[in-house]
Amino acid sequence: MACRYFNSLQSECFPICFHSDVNMVISAPTGSGKTVLFELCILRLLSRFISTEGRLIHVKGSLKTIYAAPSKALVQEKLRDWNKKFGPWGINCLELTGDNESYTSRNVQEADIILTTPEKFDAVSRHGIESGGLSFFSDIALLLIDEVHLLNDPRGAALEAIVSRIKIIACNPKMKSNPLAQVRFLAVSATIPNVEDLAKWLDVPDQGIKRFGEEMRPVKLTTKVFGYAPAKNDFLFEKRLQNYIFDILMQYSRGKSALIFCSTRKGAQEAAQRLSQIVMTFGQSNPFIKNREQQDRLREASLSCSDKQMQSYILYGVGYHNGGLCLKDRNIVEGLFLKGDIQVLCTTNTLAHGINLPAHTVVIKSTQHFNKEKGLYMEYDRSTILQVHLYENLLNGCEVVESQ
Repeated sequence: MACRYFNSLQSECFPICFHSDVNMVISAPTGSGKTVLFELCILRLLSRFISTEGRLIHVKGSLKTIYAAPSKALVQEKLRDWNKKFGPWGINCLELTGDNESYTSRNVQEADIILTTPEKFDAVSRHGIESGGLSFFSDIALLLIDEVHLLNDPRGAALEAIVSRIKIIACNPKMKSNPLAQVRFLAVSATIPNVEDLAKWLDVPDQGIKRFGEEMRPVKLTTKVFGYAPAKNDFLFEKRLQNYIFDILMQYSRGKSALIFCSTRKGAQEAAQRLSQIVMTFGQSNPFIKNREQQDRLREASLSCSDKQMQSYILYGVGYHNGGLCLKDRNIVEGLFLKGDIQVLCTTNTLAHGINLPAHTVVIKSTQHFNKEKGLYMEYDRSTILQVHLYENLLNGCEVVESQ
């Protein structure tokens, strides 16, 4: 649904986004409308192609926008959205992720908006330096960084690397007459306390720093924390938690959409399997199926799925989503969840990184994840949820973002 008016966050940021080339950092809750700010900056850049007669005289790839997001799923969501919005104007969007290896150097040269993950762009740009294939860098005029608070994660190092690389090359005297010399940075994040540190890193002046609190959250959060008796070891405890999910959904979801966050891909798959097994025993009274029409749509979608296990889970209104699924299956599952045909989606934290799949209820299964390098279960880096004050920090934007 298109909105006719900007919300208060968008209205406050509009003059700087669209009527200036100032670097910006915006800290605001999830769902507060930050994507529009990216689009305003893109439109500001594209306005350079408008002639004095008011015609758009577009030169392919000559003013590039780089959009960096932490997950392929988020990149692909933005790609679909921006192809619809900018494609009719002849603006060329290109995905640079592990899911798209078919691009050529010409595709990169002609792209107006390159949508990528920090790891992929880091690899592409490092290889380009070694092979002399970085000529497109001089055309970069705008860098959009989504979910910049993920600098806190171990993967944040790749984001630091690409920003540093762009800044260093932009300072090269040879770039003086190229768009890169005046490259603009726009970074958005969830609510964090040290937004000034990010601003200093990205050379953001005071007028470009915008901080918004929980009053901007479109739906207020209600939080419940449940504790359960320990098992003999962390692995068994993780498995046991699957048995509690259904009862929690029955108590709090009330027949509405629910996301179950699991620490591993296998955990997400097993949680979906367990929920399917439980509702299978309900027969025609499956609480995740509302009517025959929904059942028919799920049956039809099931036949289109490549993943054999997913085929069976979908029939019960349950799905799972992780980076191991092929792009086609991910799109099918996301579409069914958005329509409400899949009521419960078990997923990994990939889906938490800004992708637009709204849910009534969110269950975080376990406070630990398995660290392959250390061979043991560890508390989540970003919040030790059992220590309730740290969990509140995560919700209320009190957790400081640090360089990795």
